[in-house]
Amino acid sequence: MSLYKLYNLIFSKINTARYYIKEKVLYSLNKKKSYEILKKDTPLISIIMPTYNRSKLLLEIGIPSILNQTYKNFELIIVSDGSTDDTEEVVKKINDPRIKFFKLSRNKRKYPPSLVNHYFSHSVIPTNFGLKNINGDWISHHDDDDIWTKDHLEKLLKFAIENKFEFVSSSHREIRHGKEKIINWSLDKPPIGGHQTWLYTSNLSFFERNPNCWRRSWNAAHDVDVQDRMIKVGLNFGYTEDITYTVQPRPGEQEIGIKALKENEQFYKNAYNYN
Repeated sequence: MSLYKLYNLIFSKINTARYYIKEKVLYSLNKKKSYEILKKDTPLISIIMPTYNRSKLLLEIGIPSILNQTYKNFELIIVSDGSTDDTEEVVKKINDPRIKFFKLSRNKRKYPPSLVNHYFSHSVIPTNFGLKNINGDWISHHDDDDIWTKDHLEKLLKFAIENKFEFVSSSHREIRHGKEKIINWSLDKPPIGGHQTWLYTSNLSFFERNPNCWRRSWNAAHDVDVQDRMIKVGLNFGYTEDITYTVQPRPGEQEIGIKALKENEQFYKNAYNYN
């Protein structure tokens, strides 16, 4: 093992222990608030949507997916991670007071510039910013190119309240190379769906994304990292096999996730200045 890998291993072990102690204490102090929130019939849901230079996708896919929801009591927190396109103009033209727009400066990333590290860590900073600016009773996450079913929020909120779960998630549909597949996590222990299906009480906002997740040799993606920490603390998880969102390739592509980056490597290296 190289000294660099050894350093990352030791750093990650210590960092994991630090997160566990901090989050275990905060969870113990805040747990009662979950049950107070669960008593509310029509609570405000804060939806965090990080984005970077995808104004067209935002306008045609991401934002309509939110605004078409059957559940209407939400705020949409769009965090532009230093976009240089017309994202700000596009968002501000939408006349809906529930949309809140923030633009961050895109400072030098704290991870080695590679597409893999980008995939693991790219939305950590805007997501954490969003978590600090929520006003709602519940927190949800939405990528700017994902499609929620119209009853996504309504269904998950009802499921959580009826069963007294402080964290719920669901199955989803993914499309690759024109073929659909249902992703069902019900056999996992505990079952937890993709982070675009997460809905959890706002007193858990201290579960921030880990800016050093890329250092880990296990569960290195930012969402899996925080999920692992939530499991260790012992949240009250609920899971429904209902499909509440679809992830599909971006226009002109055939794959999703990290495979999309690898199949279009030069395009994304140029887009993120990783040449």
